Amino acid sequence: MKTVHVLRDMQEAFKDADQLFQKGNYAGSVDCYNKALSLCQSLPQAAFEQFDWRRFEASCQAGLSAAYGRLDKPFESFAAANKALLFYDACGENYPADTGRWLMAIVNQGTALAAFKCFGDAQAAFKRAKEIFLCKGLDTAQNKQWLEMVDGNIATLDAHLAKQEK
Repeated sequence: MKTVHVLRDMQEAFKDADQLFQKGNYAGSVDCYNKALSLCQSLPQAAFEQFDWRRFEASCQAGLSAAYGRLDKPFESFAAANKALLFYDACGENYPADTGRWLMAIVNQGTALAAFKCFGDAQAAFKRAKEIFLCKGLDTAQNKQWLEMVDGNIATLDAHLAKQEK
């Protein structure tokens, strides 16, 4: 298959994955993200010089972390979040359009850590996500629900950790 066709199919699978996620079809979303990743890995080496494949893979992994989280698969969510964060923590500042996916990966990492009962690390992840959100000057009113969720997780973890200290 020609490189241009593989790139088209990758983008289509990625778009389908995002749409399925928004519709609540998390298993279908996982399948499409994995299809997009598989297609990306099938690209000829020469294509990697012209296509930002690391960014594409990080975006897929961030989406996978969210879909696996909704499917109550914390190990898979954690692994995907960490793969996304390898890229975003190193290069995220260069891609302001990807800030949402960067934050998604951090929040899903925190959620998985909480499922593993690593409450201090989970709390740190949620606080880090909120700090990045605020430092980027993102629209607080538009993202009120997201911030409330993060603040709620931080408060729950604060209370849990305070009980453990007693």
